[in-house]
Amino acid sequence: MVANHGQPSLGYSNLEAVTAHLRHSNPQHSDGLELAPESNHHDYSYGQKKPEQGRPLFDCCGRPIEYPQPEGKIVVAYDPPEVIEAEKGQQPVASYKQSAICGIRRKMFWVVLGSVAAFFVVAAAVGGGVGASFAMRKTEGSSGNSTTTGSPNPINPPFQNLSIAAVRWVDNSSISHYSVYTQSIVSSQVRVLESAWDSRGQSWSVTPITDAGDGIFKAGTPIAASTGHPHSNKSIELVKTVFFVQPGGSMMERQSPYKEVTGVWGNDNFSRMYGTSAASSIFSYWYQNFETRLQILSVFFQNLGANSLTVARYTENGDSWFPWLDVEHSIPIQDGSPIVAAPVTDDKPDLRLYIGGIDGKLKQYPYNLETNVLGSAVDIDLDMSPRTPLCVTMEDNRNRFRQSPLPECAESGTFLTHLLLFASPNRHSLSLVSWNCSSGFVPQQNRIEGLLKPNRTYLGLATTSASSLSFADQRVYVLFDEGAGPQVEEWEVPASGGTNIGGPPQNGPWRLRGAVPTKP
Repeated sequence: MVANHGQPSLGYSNLEAVTAHLRHSNPQHSDGLELAPESNHHDYSYGQKKPEQGRPLFDCCGRPIEYPQPEGKIVVAYDPPEVIEAEKGQQPVASYKQSAICGIRRKMFWVVLGSVAAFFVVAAAVGGGVGASFAMRKTEGSSGNSTTTGSPNPINPPFQNLSIAAVRWVDNSSISHYSVYTQSIVSSQVRVLESAWDSRGQSWSVTPITDAGDGIFKAGTPIAASTGHPHSNKSIELVKTVFFVQPGGSMMERQSPYKEVTGVWGNDNFSRMYGTSAASSIFSYWYQNFETRLQILSVFFQNLGANSLTVARYTENGDSWFPWLDVEHSIPIQDGSPIVAAPVTDDKPDLRLYIGGIDGKLKQYPYNLETNVLGSAVDIDLDMSPRTPLCVTMEDNRNRFRQSPLPECAESGTFLTHLLLFASPNRHSLSLVSWNCSSGFVPQQNRIEGLLKPNRTYLGLATTSASSLSFADQRVYVLFDEGAGPQVEEWEVPASGGTNIGGPPQNGPWRLRGAVPTKP
């Protein structure tokens, strides 16, 4: 039986060690010296014809070059030998200039040239040895044996593409659990980390859910998370599932407990089944109805870039199950759009999906997980560029409605209020807007003003709403940078639906609970 959402008869998937990404060297490297093109110089050795007279060749000093004759004599390739008139009784003799190169006697020239060549050969050998020794010491120092202290390696994942995800659940002992997922930014230990807190211990612990290694994660990978009870059975321990992307675009599913072993993380069936576009965000939602035993685990992503949204779903309905199936929706969505969703009721798989349109504005789509029907878009006059931090949480404000009866849309089931938190285009501020079926979109900036600080760059936002249909103890996790590297804060959303006894007032300001550690 697959731990969280497989058919019982299929058996477990095997726990795999994630291999490091293969580094590909350039196959077009040079293996040595290149062959020089043929020159126009010729070697006039014995038996070869010397240049014709009248076309002399000169040395570097402009003096004529001597060529050997077939009989072994040396002549100068210049003018014919001068004929000197012989004295009486003597035969004429040929007179020639003494053999010289650049004004130096020929033997001496070759001795000097040989000495210079030998000097350069020795110098090259000595220089090569010194250079190799220096390079070896430098390599050893860079591998960790050096005692000098240098600047740390630059952070590999870009800050602007960091992501964050969060889940919340209550176990059978009524203990509340919160888990926050981030990517480690230490270049030598790139991994996904879990920061966990529960109401019993009331302290944070940070542990990796993946092995470290280059190539396992895309730099700045999007992260999504959700929770559910296998087979919609609350007697089975709740399972956490986390999704992220590898460098090649393949999505991975990491879940715990794995094979019903608490505390163990393993790759499940979704891993490597789907690929994303280079800029895609990802979002996960796990719907469960414990009365009808319907459960739908879904992942939203882009695999073709702009104008394409894919929803992959795993479904169980009672004793029937369906493997992962995906449907591609052709809608005007920007490449790299944020993708978030939240339910509008507490007992149906009806969601409102929020994405960025190709016009740079936020869009809302009705979406039913069970039927996979995507409704018409509602245009929202809010700027939404690619990879803008965006999250949505919920409130139940029916108890605050002052008129009777409730608006017709709320009476028919669409009664939840959504709170959309998103970053400004320059990411230096955050905005809060509410939505419900009767009031539409209304600014709620006064509820977060006390939490905003100057000199911040907001990198990511996450809520626990997608994993917990609860209107008490809701949290928002804010990933930001003030110049010293990424940090995470935990913000509390006031309870609603009449469950806020003794807590912050319903619809009141959000409050800071504290920092969330993200280093093991």
